[in-house]
Amino acid sequence: MTGCEKIMRILNLEGEYFDSALKKAGHKVLTIGYSENCDLKLENLLGPRDLIDFLNSKGFVPDVVLWNDLCRPPGVVGFEKLPCLSIGFSIDQYCNPWQVPFSVCFDLFLVAQKDYLPIFKRSDSPREVLWFPLFFDPRVAFDEGLSRDIPVSFVGTLDGVYNQGRREFLLACRKKLPLIIKQGAYQPIYARSKIVLNQSAAGELNFRIFEAAACGAAVLTENVENGLSDLFVPGEEILVYERGNVASAVAEAKKALASDKLEEIAMAGKRKVQREHSLGVRVRTILNKAKELLPQKVYQWRLENKKLIAEELAKTFYFLSVDEQLNLPFDLRQKYLEAGSLYQQLWEG
Repeated sequence: MTGCEKIMRILNLEGEYFDSALKKAGHKVLTIGYSENCDLKLENLLGPRDLIDFLNSKGFVPDVVLWNDLCRPPGVVGFEKLPCLSIGFSIDQYCNPWQVPFSVCFDLFLVAQKDYLPIFKRSDSPREVLWFPLFFDPRVAFDEGLSRDIPVSFVGTLDGVYNQGRREFLLACRKKLPLIIKQGAYQPIYARSKIVLNQSAAGELNFRIFEAAACGAAVLTENVENGLSDLFVPGEEILVYERGNVASAVAEAKKALASDKLEEIAMAGKRKVQREHSLGVRVRTILNKAKELLPQKVYQWRLENKKLIAEELAKTFYFLSVDEQLNLPFDLRQKYLEAGSLYQQLWEG
């Protein structure tokens, strides 16, 4: 960091994707989340008063609040009242509709899935919404130059709530391909794989695409929207098959394994993600946007439109309190119901 660059005080909420890199860049980062590494570990829903008490106890006045999606309901309430820049990063918006009204908390909203950008844009708000694709972390996704002795692999969960067809699809592929299926650490498998077979929940671009490419494997993924062809050139940097079509996935994998261009495609994919889709690239984007927006005090609009914000947050918390698809304990639903009621009073008052 040069002497003319501002050291920012960043309050990081929930996901910890960027913490280490932000600290390494010289910024002061205070973390509230679910791991033991956080400055405050979330055990219960953290309300506005507890949030302020915590910040005061640390003598921490944030310049930026950065919320990171973990595909779980929000664990902190009230940060939208802070007079600072607020940035949100949404990953799994396709299975979390509550994020649409919740996004009013933010002065800049970053959306991982390109096709979902329109649902976050509001005609009654100047809030900026940007496409912010996923990425890989070079500390855990890397190519060791090992022998590629695994023809095709998949590492990940088989029975996710939002992806109930994955197990059937992968097992059908395994009957016709030399495919290994594992759970747990992916790098030791991907770094030995010629091809990594990817399957998603809803046609989204998931982390596996970027991580497998960074490990030096050729990625065989569904031919979907959400900006896939904007990020990669199919047939040159990535391989694609028809979504949900076992015969298509098998045919593409067999053709690639028999081709003398497979290693070339894998290396092109690795170069692409290293150049454009690393953790470092995404952190630079966040910091550059923060430096651009902080002098503009864009958070003033949010503070001046408290009733609109309260109306949307009332919707958010009422929705969370009654959604039967969410596996939430009764006491947490009650807290969301109480939060919704409080925001409704602010909205109607």
